[in-house]
Amino acid sequence: MRKNRIKPMLLCFMLAGAAPLASAADGVQLNLSASAQRDVANDQISATLYVQQSNNQAAVLADRLNKATANGMAIGRGYKDVQLSSGSYSTWPSYDKNGKITGWQGRSEIQLKSKDFAQAAELISKLQQTMLLEGVQFGVSDEARRKAEQSMIPEAISNLKNQAEVAARALGKNTVNIQQLDIGQQNHGFRPPVMMMKAAMAGAESNVSQPDLQPGQTQLQLQVSGKVELK
Repeated sequence: MRKNRIKPMLLCFMLAGAAPLASAADGVQLNLSASAQRDVANDQISATLYVQQSNNQAAVLADRLNKATANGMAIGRGYKDVQLSSGSYSTWPSYDKNGKITGWQGRSEIQLKSKDFAQAAELISKLQQTMLLEGVQFGVSDEARRKAEQSMIPEAISNLKNQAEVAARALGKNTVNIQQLDIGQQNHGFRPPVMMMKAAMAGAESNVSQPDLQPGQTQLQLQVSGKVELK
């Protein structure tokens, strides 16, 4: 008789332990992702200018490159709203058909960055009198990027909730619980800006007209992903 009582007690205990699992199984868990986009005006310009020369003597070449770069940096210091920095600097030998060194070539760069397009354009035109312009790029500053991100976070989360609600209706569920939410980094969809160069090649004339800068826009995108339970 004692042995027969133990079996029902064990069975009741096992059923009681399984009840919470059955309740959790009534819900549906989904992994969803959503995003928000903003077209943000490019408010920052960066440019690279360089001087490239050749000479039979490496020391003479280095001296000329250094002087040309120093002159460009000195001109740039007159523009307080333009940030200047040294770019790449390199020298390399020139060879004849027999592999003998016949001379040396070198290149030195100056990089500039600014949020003041007018000052940047004026400085570029002055530097082009003695240097060559490799390229100009436009982008969104850190301040503008953070501001855009703050405005996109609520929209991206709202888009995620909308997806969850659509899924809930399709599955016949009434309650949406967001259990986990991850806010991802921004992706940048670059829209090439237009840069109309009025200036001729450096050295073609003593005065170089300013470039007509059209900064354009950059599309910023913020991703969010989350784990959602539907009941």
